[in-house]
Amino acid sequence: MDIWVQYALVAAVFLSIKNMISKHLSGKYKYIDYLLYAISLSFVGVWGYVLMSGHTPARIEGNDLLVIILRTLIVYSIIDPSIYKAFQTSSNPASPSCVISVEVVITFILSVIFLKSRIEPKSIMGMGLMIGGGYLVAFK
Repeated sequence: MDIWVQYALVAAVFLSIKNMISKHLSGKYKYIDYLLYAISLSFVGVWGYVLMSGHTPARIEGNDLLVIILRTLIVYSIIDPSIYKAFQTSSNPASPSCVISVEVVITFILSVIFLKSRIEPKSIMGMGLMIGGGYLVAFK
């Protein structure tokens, strides 16, 4: 098994746990309240690691700094609030997760357009099965 598959499977397990936690928290708190604590704890944890390990942060090129800022804005102003609201308004966290998994298809299309990735029949069939399966799980 390729190492990337092992990492992806670990991520999938913990993403599922994160989804269950998100469903729980979204029923109790507003997104901004959650965000305040999550970002504050992350900040303390990351800088604690940096200081304790002696890691020296790499210098970021000007263009990359803009890309990081753009990604952060997209994540915290669009993606996370949308996911949080989806879990908040859904009775089963698997339903929004299935719809969100359409991002695999969108990523594939974007990789073909921008990265010139190859289109393989197995990939098309797999995405069709994912969309069909996701539909069956998410919508009755």
